[in-house]
Amino acid sequence: MADIFDEVSEELKQDQLIQLWKKYSKYIFSLIILLILSISSYQGYLIWNKKKMTENSEQFFSGLEQLDNKKFQESTNIFSNSLLEQKNGYKVLSIFGLAHSNFKNGKIPKMILNYKSIYDDKNIGIYYQYLARMLSVMKDDISPLDKLQARLSPILNSPSKLELLAAELEMVLFIRFNKIDKALKSLETLLDRKDITLEQKNRLVLINKVYSSYAK
Repeated sequence: MADIFDEVSEELKQDQLIQLWKKYSKYIFSLIILLILSISSYQGYLIWNKKKMTENSEQFFSGLEQLDNKKFQESTNIFSNSLLEQKNGYKVLSIFGLAHSNFKNGKIPKMILNYKSIYDDKNIGIYYQYLARMLSVMKDDISPLDKLQARLSPILNSPSKLELLAAELEMVLFIRFNKIDKALKSLETLLDRKDITLEQKNRLVLINKVYSSYAK
């Protein structure tokens, strides 16, 4: 008798499973299809992204090649066009390339704006922001001293590794604008610092000798 009940119980379980399968099979199939589509889409995105990165890198290095060949208008065109599509690290590098191309073309106001777009963008790493500020000041021969100093100010008041170079650059600005006394005072302050490198110290000592005699 127990065997009969066991068989009946087993048949009931099978019927229940069949009913459950009929009821939920379409949802299970939908879930499986969704998973397959998700995996396929992700794989497709990875392939597309890799292809896009390759294209971006090719564009960037093509722009650099034009710069090396002194074809500055061509490099400007390449960097400008690539910026319309790029959304990764190559975009920042392309802006640096575009800025240098404009500098070589004598388009200083455009160069300044290129660098400004980097150091005003808070989504870009602070090191690149500071580097853009310094390059902007180094290549800018049209702005007055106070504007150049204002551009350097965030670096001069920071713990960045670029702070020392920015301080040296400010000293060079004083020389460029014939503020020799300020330059010598700035130079003296730099030489008293314990964190300057030997290379920088030797460079500053040489500048000090030249301009100390000039000041007298």
